[in-house]
Amino acid sequence: MVRRRRRRRLASPIMPLPAPAPPLDNDDLLREILLLLPPQPSSLLRASVVCKRWRRLVSDPRFLRRFRAHHRRPPLLGCFSYDQDIGYVFTPTLDPPDRIPAARFSLPQRCRDEGGLDFVECHHGLALFLNKKQPEAVVWNPISGHQHRVAFPPEFGDAREREILCAAVLCAAGDDDPGHVHGDCGLSSFKLALVRGGQDHASLFVCLYKSKSGLWGNVISTTKDWYTLFYWRKSSVLIGNALYWWCCQIEGCILEFDFKMQKLVTIEKPVDGGCSNYQIMRTEESSLGLIILTELTMQLWERKVSSDDVATWVLQKTIELTKHLWPRQSVQVFWTRIHGYEEDHNVIFLGTSSGSFMIQLDSMQFNNRFQFKSIFTHFPYTSFYAADWAAGGRDDGTEM
Repeated sequence: MVRRRRRRRLASPIMPLPAPAPPLDNDDLLREILLLLPPQPSSLLRASVVCKRWRRLVSDPRFLRRFRAHHRRPPLLGCFSYDQDIGYVFTPTLDPPDRIPAARFSLPQRCRDEGGLDFVECHHGLALFLNKKQPEAVVWNPISGHQHRVAFPPEFGDAREREILCAAVLCAAGDDDPGHVHGDCGLSSFKLALVRGGQDHASLFVCLYKSKSGLWGNVISTTKDWYTLFYWRKSSVLIGNALYWWCCQIEGCILEFDFKMQKLVTIEKPVDGGCSNYQIMRTEESSLGLIILTELTMQLWERKVSSDDVATWVLQKTIELTKHLWPRQSVQVFWTRIHGYEEDHNVIFLGTSSGSFMIQLDSMQFNNRFQFKSIFTHFPYTSFYAADWAAGGRDDGTEM
């Protein structure tokens, strides 16, 4: 009997899987990595010069929207202030390489030639002026250089700039709008609020403009003696759906405009103090706060509302500035003054006879590496500068 040998089956050869692409060759993964870059101006600019592919990714409008949405809070680039010799100037507050040249945000020639524009405030990447020569407000985007001019509401009659007691500009979208980042829409969608005093010197009127419709809303009023009410205009502070202005008179008070509820009211301050040394602030709980500066002592107050809807002022913190500003030396200070405040970063700007200081109130970090030439109000400016640069800085305004 012949035995047949079994032939061994040869196993079919296994084809090797293709090698995975290196992580940085995968566009989707690279986008996620680039998304984690800090929001400072130099981050995307540096990434854009690595190669053409990186530049394509970081300049993609969809990536830029995600980048802004991821960080939400734009960096504080610096402040605008008034210089008696050359007018309004920009002073950068960031260190190199994030430091923005002052000339980058200089007012355009037409604005300087025109004159008669009074700087009011900055909010959500926009700056607001009031025209002293004709009844109009000018909203300016410093990144793009574009502007939008808005005539005062017809209900204000022949009101001029000096009769507008308070003003504010802000993004049209609210904080509860999912995925939206304030300042992302530039001049295409903003709100403008103007407050005028009545001719009887006993009432105040506010009106809200929306750029999308191009229309002013209803005029809302409250009763308040304003003859000696406003010493000068101070920038508004945005807390939730309300704008707050500090109103300076013998007693002093806070003006609140809830633009969602369409309500205008006044709020009394907690204690007495110098008119120029009050500053409204946004507290950690996103409620109304007040900074009171007395010589070299700064008090931080918070307005708390009980379940019975009773509001009281509570002292939260007392700061002895000498210990922080000059911890190792004896310095004679002749005057101190609050120059400005930025609510998203909770930063206050102080001017003293011995220099200018920027104080982050949450961490109590003090910065005096910059010097302002101006002794007047400072208007802090925040923006995703590099992201706007990469997108071309376009909006629906016209050149100034």
